[in-house]
Amino acid sequence: MKGFLKVVVVLIVLLLVFYYTDDRIKENELLESLPKQVTAIPQLNDGVGAPITQTSRPAEGLSTYVGKSTDELIEKMGKPDRIEPSSYGYNWWIYFEDINFMAGVTTENQVNQIYTSTLLSDVKPFTIGQKVEDIYRFTIVESEVNVSLNDNVYTFSLNGEDQKNRLLIIYKDLYAQLYVDQVDGVLEGVRFIDPETLVLHQPYDMTFTGEMLVPHVPSSTVQVEVDRAAERQIFELTNSYRQKRNIPELEMDYQLKVVAQKHSKDLMLGSYSSSQALEPDNLTNRLKEAGIDQKRAGENIASNYVDAIEVVHGWLNSSAHRKVMLDKYFTHIGTGVFGKVYSESLILKNKDDDRRK
Repeated sequence: MKGFLKVVVVLIVLLLVFYYTDDRIKENELLESLPKQVTAIPQLNDGVGAPITQTSRPAEGLSTYVGKSTDELIEKMGKPDRIEPSSYGYNWWIYFEDINFMAGVTTENQVNQIYTSTLLSDVKPFTIGQKVEDIYRFTIVESEVNVSLNDNVYTFSLNGEDQKNRLLIIYKDLYAQLYVDQVDGVLEGVRFIDPETLVLHQPYDMTFTGEMLVPHVPSSTVQVEVDRAAERQIFELTNSYRQKRNIPELEMDYQLKVVAQKHSKDLMLGSYSSSQALEPDNLTNRLKEAGIDQKRAGENIASNYVDAIEVVHGWLNSSAHRKVMLDKYFTHIGTGVFGKVYSESLILKNKDDDRRK
């Protein structure tokens, strides 16, 4: 009898250890963008090399709209399904019909960029889903790219990670940012962008000679609208990445969204940095406090990224964040943005136990 009791005690201990060490709660550390925004370094005139010879712009495809008026975009693609602000002074025009894409539109009604990750999108000379080896085979890929605006020269330096998953291709008065899925080795998305907007974004390490371009700081009212827009975009881009991999899409959950929004705000106002470790039960406690019942949960956070496009791509190429974003068992999501801090919280609700089997 005593032996039986000992076995029972051991089993209980093992079950408790398993319960408290399993992976039902996946809470990742903050993913910080490198470089941080507005960290460009001024250089003397002799510190910048000669510009790379630019090739001709693509003659067809979505890139042809960059630099043109919105009249031409509307004529071919119709009116956008949604218009929302950015933190750089332009608006995002969001399209869902036929193909999904985002167009940046200036106050002068000019298209300054186009982004898409949809398989059917015409992104000549590239193809969404294209093997990265093919891109390197047929495209000039440089580790340093110069952008000339009037008498100013801005030099972007791509680090090792950039050269693997965020290539920058130069054309005449146009640049292409190629977002690569480093795990699958394929082109995930493309952003065609004009020179001025690229410099405003500073998505790579940058030095410059001349004057520095600084984006207009939104008012507090506009910033709230920018944050809400980024939340919608993170939700849609996360589902887009899941859908392409035949992973069930997520439903937006209002309570979970409030949790993510509060977390981003707390991290921003608390001067959170990746050097500060999160408590293991932090997410669990926040879900309990919000009265959110779940069987499984995960969370991704990030800071200092240009926008939702860069954030979701960053999570995709970070193994721990990728596991959360592409977890097939999750059913619901909440997204929260406060300034340059981004959060997405994902859960499997109790009632959805059988949904992802």
